[in-house]
Amino acid sequence: MYTPIPCQCSLDLNEKIKITEAEKKHAEGNKATFVVYTIKAAENKEASRRYSEFESFRRSLVKLYPTLLIPPIPEKHSLVNYTTQNIKDDTAIIEKRKRMLERFLLRLAKHPILVKEHVFHRFLDGTTTWTEIRQSSPLSDLPKDPLLIASESSSFTTSITSNLPTSTSIIPVPSTSYTLKYPDKEFEESEQKVGKKAQQSTFQFEKSQKRILRHLGDLSNDYAELGSAYNALSLNETGLLATFIEKMGQVIDGTGHATKTMVQSLEMEFAEYVQDYTQYLYIAKQVLRYRRMKEAQLELIEEAIDQKKLQLRNLTKTEDEASRLDLKQDDTDGFSAIVKIDDVEPDSTPAVNYPTNASASVLRASKNQTKRWSSPRKLFSAVTDTIQGMMDTDPGQTRRNQISKLKETIEQLELARMTSRQELNEMTVTIQQDFDRLQVQKEAEIKHMLVAFAKIHVVYCEQVSIYESGEMPKSLKN
Repeated sequence: MYTPIPCQCSLDLNEKIKITEAEKKHAEGNKATFVVYTIKAAENKEASRRYSEFESFRRSLVKLYPTLLIPPIPEKHSLVNYTTQNIKDDTAIIEKRKRMLERFLLRLAKHPILVKEHVFHRFLDGTTTWTEIRQSSPLSDLPKDPLLIASESSSFTTSITSNLPTSTSIIPVPSTSYTLKYPDKEFEESEQKVGKKAQQSTFQFEKSQKRILRHLGDLSNDYAELGSAYNALSLNETGLLATFIEKMGQVIDGTGHATKTMVQSLEMEFAEYVQDYTQYLYIAKQVLRYRRMKEAQLELIEEAIDQKKLQLRNLTKTEDEASRLDLKQDDTDGFSAIVKIDDVEPDSTPAVNYPTNASASVLRASKNQTKRWSSPRKLFSAVTDTIQGMMDTDPGQTRRNQISKLKETIEQLELARMTSRQELNEMTVTIQQDFDRLQVQKEAEIKHMLVAFAKIHVVYCEQVSIYESGEMPKSLKN
């Protein structure tokens, strides 16, 4: 697992991180605009980052820490649907994104592991562009497949695992459709908690919350229009009737203003958190899926070891049989070498005088050479042997090379299995700890959400009752 690089900068994250400004800017050479968010994390330290850089930064953290629940950032397209303001006026959208991005940074700063990450500190420092950060270590060293991160940068390093090959081509990578043969029951239950049913119920809750805010926003607009109508009507009347109609318009205006304020407060203190935890559900599902893929990878490594060992046994058996045949053939050749040449039946091949000290293999090779072209069949056989010899000059040597390579591959897979099993154990502990930490965070934030929800409605009821009594709230008097 990736080990955070200690921070070398002077930022103190014990101080409150704040996005102080969100400024629109024009891109050079065209009319397109973008928003730059100014982050203040320490005294005299500021960083200006675009939303796209926040997005890329979060994706990088996911690649560095695939077993951690990286906090969400506001989605690019959901903000328009979520806001109760006119989509042409993007001020509310920018302000909302500003709040949610600030909450994202604060959650990183409270995380026991992510707060130590040097990439995080460099992102807040502002002395380095995001492009430079992304193109430097450790982000530039990340492999394309996240399943190979642990194998290449594991903190579980011993004298044995240090001999693992730098090439990960022998390490299998499972497909997303792979079915575990021996799944972990505890994590199966966790996967069910973030499965389709949980996603549907959370989505329905978020959808209902959006609909309520939209209706309340429409209601505040209706109140504003109705109040304007009453005020205009009072101008056409005189005396006491005009006074009462004007008072009615003021009450309706005040109710519309209180309703609009309530919608804005619910958006900031409740709805945004609902959106965050809807995304957390998807984040948790991705983390559990990564662990499942790692567990599947370990099963595939074990299967590969069994297959390679079976191939090794078959090749070793073939090699042993070939060795016995060679020994038997040598014994037969030695016996044939003592037969007198005069006992051999004469043929049309001219006689050859062999040295008296010639070995059996030399005699056999010489005889085969003299008889090679005695018939068309033998000529065809010679051509066939030549072609076969070009393809495989020494089948025995090839087999022995395969045996040697298989032994090396098995040794590498054994080391990979040991490392992967240790990584899976570490991964299981890390995920469980992060889920426990998120549960504590969620309980605290949900408590804050519910208290805020109640207070917002209490304030709303108080304001409406004041309007109905004919008194003006202090906030409007000022």
